[in-house]
Amino acid sequence: MNDKEDGKLAVGKSLALFGAVGAVVALLAAVAVGCGSSSSSIAPFAGVWVANGGGANVEHFSGNEISVLAGVFNLPPTTFLNTKVFTSPQDTTFDSSGTMWVVDGGKNDGLGTGAAVFAFVAAQLAHLNSQPAPAPGVIVKPVVGVNNLFNFPQFAAFDTAGNLWVSDSANNAIFEFTATQIKSPLVASPNAVLVSAGFNGPLGIAFDGTGNLWICNNGGTTIVEIAAAVVNAASASGGTVTVTPATTLNSDGLATPSINNPWGILFDGSGNMWFTNEQLTPPTGDPNGTVVEFTATSIAGGGALTPAPNVTLHATSVGGTTSFGDPNGISMNSAGNITVANAGNSSLAEFTAAQITTTGSPVPHVFFVGAATTLIGPTGLTYGPLSLQ
Repeated sequence: MNDKEDGKLAVGKSLALFGAVGAVVALLAAVAVGCGSSSSSIAPFAGVWVANGGGANVEHFSGNEISVLAGVFNLPPTTFLNTKVFTSPQDTTFDSSGTMWVVDGGKNDGLGTGAAVFAFVAAQLAHLNSQPAPAPGVIVKPVVGVNNLFNFPQFAAFDTAGNLWVSDSANNAIFEFTATQIKSPLVASPNAVLVSAGFNGPLGIAFDGTGNLWICNNGGTTIVEIAAAVVNAASASGGTVTVTPATTLNSDGLATPSINNPWGILFDGSGNMWFTNEQLTPPTGDPNGTVVEFTATSIAGGGALTPAPNVTLHATSVGGTTSFGDPNGISMNSAGNITVANAGNSSLAEFTAAQITTTGSPVPHVFFVGAATTLIGPTGLTYGPLSLQ
């Protein structure tokens, strides 16, 4: 039996063990059209890969679970990435070749102990059932200069040229490693480091469709944009570059603020921005956290803006806890479904595209919670390639 078959068998046993009821009609339809095929009308069947910050591993919940099941489940992941190099994984992201990059914040001790970014190729990820602790093919671990040393890196994003950008909330900086650099097994220094008076605990980062870099200031109530031309110039020049935001998105300051300790961020196919709010700042804020969407139009134009949310998702009771509990990472698949990692109550909440069109408190389509999930403070996450469903 190969690893993929082994993984499917493990999922099947888990479903039986925990009495999962899944959507049988959808499952049969998926089989009929070819599960995982890009031509499938049920596609995408991509699973999510979750940085399990408190568990020192990465967990993979398959597309069969995320896309087909409906309800609350106390299920183990399909596979684990349990390599011994991890200390406290914070984020996962895939490059165009299917290699997964894991940002490890390390011990968060002010010394950068254990902080690094590790890469694992698709072939390693496909065989985790039999080889759950592969050695990373690339280790990014800067070691020189005050501004060139990781302290607590937490989020990563690739630009269209394949350069890797990593936010470091403790350093109040963003590091860039070129596509050429990260082909080496060990990367000891960044190409460029972005610093700015506009940064306040930069955490979630994402590029929009025109190459502008957007940064969640987790230490406050703003999200800032660094223009593509500035980003490209910094990459070309290298070194430490002081940048000025082209756009600053400010919170609306309401009882539940539109921007309040933002964490994860993404852009959908229409250029709309989605992000999570930890909502940790008293006395205002939602103690469970929120997910907010700003339309592309509302964040355009530059300067200081206070956009009105198009959608605000609030928590609701589910699975003996709440659908949001310190929401951290957020990821969206090509069908427009989102999955949110909740660090506060160690859960994953998946919502279909139809559930997130208006403000409200939707019950997750799929909600993973409980001891069997082995989720402990999950942070960043991403949908993976269909080949690794």
